[in-house]
Amino acid sequence: MERAPRNICQLRDYWTSLAGGTVPERALFDPAEIKSILPYLMICAFEFDPFRVRFRLSGTKVDEMTGMNLTGRYLDEFATGAYAVSIQEMLDYYEDASKTGRSRIWTYPWSGDNPGSRVIWVGLFPFKVNGIISQCVSIEDYGEFDNLKDAELRVQTADWAGISKII
Repeated sequence: MERAPRNICQLRDYWTSLAGGTVPERALFDPAEIKSILPYLMICAFEFDPFRVRFRLSGTKVDEMTGMNLTGRYLDEFATGAYAVSIQEMLDYYEDASKTGRSRIWTYPWSGDNPGSRVIWVGLFPFKVNGIISQCVSIEDYGEFDNLKDAELRVQTADWAGISKII
């Protein structure tokens, strides 16, 4: 796999610096230290029995790219249509992080006009709250999509936007 984008590497390096690569306490996380990538971040909470991921906060670029504010929503709400397989894979990665404390960087296919040719990069970095792994910071890097001005081009399949109109 090719090298992860700069923004994801920046978050990985910052997260690693907080506790030497072990899972840091959420209280150590200072958004002011990574201002340039805040628009791409999501703070998520883990819920158990059953396992779910709730977005506590989503950055402005994430909201722009998905066509909605994710705050308060659950990741599994979006496990439909063209993104169903990718969302289930994400849920598995989040659950693994909640159990093991391992961070992860991966890609998922863009579900637009030619999904196999484009990918979105994701980084997931868990946090402890009072000694229990129960939150994480995630980042998405949209690559070439980040530079597109026309929202219609960014959301060609309208999966995300379509869901926001239904709910």
